[in-house]
Amino acid sequence: MRLVRISSNMDTFHTIEFKPGLNLIVGKQSNPEDNNTKNTYNGVGKSLIIYLIHFCLGSNKIKAFEEKIPGWEFRLEFEIDGKMYTSSRNTSKQNEIYLNGEKYTIPNFRKNMLKKVFSLNEEKKYLTFNTLLSRFIRRDRECYSKFDTFIRKEQDYSKLINNAFLLGLDIDLIIKKKEIRDTYKSTEELMKNLEKDPTIKEYFNNKEDPKIEMLDLEEEIIKLEREIADFKIAQNYHEIEKKADELKYELKEMENTRVLINNAIRSINKSLEIKSDIAIEKVLHLYKHAEIEIPEMIREKVNKVVDFHEKLLNNRKKRLFHELKKNNAKLKEIESKITSYREELDKYLQYLNTHRALDEYVAITNKLNDIKIKRDRLAEYQEIIKTYKEKLTDLQIDFTKETKETEIYLESEKDLIEEIMTTFRELSRSFYDKPGGITIKNNERENTLRFDISVKIQDDSSDGVNEVKIFCFDMTLLLLQKNHKMKFLFHDSRLFANMDPRQRFTLFKIA
Repeated sequence: MRLVRISSNMDTFHTIEFKPGLNLIVGKQSNPEDNNTKNTYNGVGKSLIIYLIHFCLGSNKIKAFEEKIPGWEFRLEFEIDGKMYTSSRNTSKQNEIYLNGEKYTIPNFRKNMLKKVFSLNEEKKYLTFNTLLSRFIRRDRECYSKFDTFIRKEQDYSKLINNAFLLGLDIDLIIKKKEIRDTYKSTEELMKNLEKDPTIKEYFNNKEDPKIEMLDLEEEIIKLEREIADFKIAQNYHEIEKKADELKYELKEMENTRVLINNAIRSINKSLEIKSDIAIEKVLHLYKHAEIEIPEMIREKVNKVVDFHEKLLNNRKKRLFHELKKNNAKLKEIESKITSYREELDKYLQYLNTHRALDEYVAITNKLNDIKIKRDRLAEYQEIIKTYKEKLTDLQIDFTKETKETEIYLESEKDLIEEIMTTFRELSRSFYDKPGGITIKNNERENTLRFDISVKIQDDSSDGVNEVKIFCFDMTLLLLQKNHKMKFLFHDSRLFANMDPRQRFTLFKIA
């Protein structure tokens, strides 16, 4: 692909012709005798050309074009394999682009160009027409900081696969390592997420062995299943339970009544044992002993008092005997009732012991289901962990296998690697008598990068040397002509900003 011409539908845009060989686009001072130091060549549109070329070759939408120059159409003419092409794109209709008069969407244009220029029938992830084109026309300021930085904020993997493709290296090895590494990381992540499951987390936090817990759960399941098999459901369980509770309460009341009756009987028996110990003879003897003569009248009165007292006692005894008889009857009745209630209560309790409530049955069933779910989840966890561990082991084996295959590949491609090294060294030697070169090594670390591609010129920490290294690497990609039909390099003047004039002269001479 060789650039021929870039033009616009607006007369104010100066058409740029790209001639075979070296093309220099410079800002020309309209009045060379003007000594105003504030007038510079900056901002006259040199860097804009880079953006226009990208724009006409299917770059992402450039919002500034739509805002600042709406309705402008730019046309880029280029040659591929001796055939001329013209692509045109309007700043106000950036979602469409025309190639030789045929309308394309931006994605379809890129696919078409990918096939024409880079011989790829379809885009691979991180390997597209835009990413490959950017290796030959660096666009942004950041792209001139390092030899392998062609796109702003480009990932290391994208850098590697694009650069390796243009160096002629086997990108399938790169893709395979990334696939293995990504699968390994996603499998590890799945294992971590699995360990966050509440059931699993419980055992990890308690540091229990899931296998032992599985055995405990199995035993609990057998116990509950046996209990359910022997379970007799009483539909009126709660009704009978209520009656039994009522009987218990009534029995308690009757037992309290029996205690009161027994206490009353004991009290009556004690009262019956009490006898009058002041007989008339004692009274008379007392008077006689005092040598007091008792008149007949007093004797008669004493006799009457004693008689009255005896009658009082007899009446009291009769009343106590009557009450005793009555309490004994009550006692007999209450004891009979207690016996009857107790027998009825025993029947209820026996029934309740052999039968259980429906809600209790449901509770046990739910408990059994919960334990089974926990057991199944643990079993599933163990199986998944086993599968994941086996997968991780297999991936480690694949990782080692791919590392070994890469070593074999690099050994078998010595001629290609020598060609890459020689091309770069011949370029860098034109600038300096310093050692320099491109080394390609097998990256055996656990990451997604298959190769370590290093570009070195001694003392390349200096800005000027670094810029020479950038130029030499870009020229190496162009001159090798591996997997592409690119016939041009386009650099902004910032590449030469810190370069020694002698090196700048050499650069133009090489170009």
